Amino acid sequence: MGLDESRKPLGKPVTTPLTVQKFATTSNNIAGTSTNLGQSLKEIEADLKKDVEGRKEFEDYLAKLEKQKAELRKRIEANKTWIENFEKNDTSGNFEMQYKELVEKIHNVYDNAKEFHSKGIDMLIKDFDYHLAYKRWSDSFSGVPFKPK
Repeated sequence: MGLDESRKPLGKPVTTPLTVQKFATTSNNIAGTSTNLGQSLKEIEADLKKDVEGRKEFEDYLAKLEKQKAELRKRIEANKTWIENFEKNDTSGNFEMQYKELVEKIHNVYDNAKEFHSKGIDMLIKDFDYHLAYKRWSDSFSGVPFKPK
């Protein structure tokens, strides 16, 4: 056999232009699908990365809330202890007596303030010719009348 004989067609061809076109279309479709799936995979991986970051952020926030919760529970326990001690000491009447003394002192201070306020108004009337009800055109002093109760 010579070189020329090996190039001769062996009979009926296996492919036709139509089958070649179908194969080309199919391979192009497969390549497009592969590219689309690769792109979708990249998007899913990016979303997954964002989800992992979001989960970490959420876990950090949750840890912060848990810490605050523990601190609040400590405060609640401390306040409960304080209330129990307050109730134990309250039976002797110390707190109530201190409260009454404080109210009495405040009342005395306020009474003194009323007295000095009244003296101040009297001084304004005497020295500046101040009138409580109205201001005259010739008045050199102006003020709003006020009397503590």
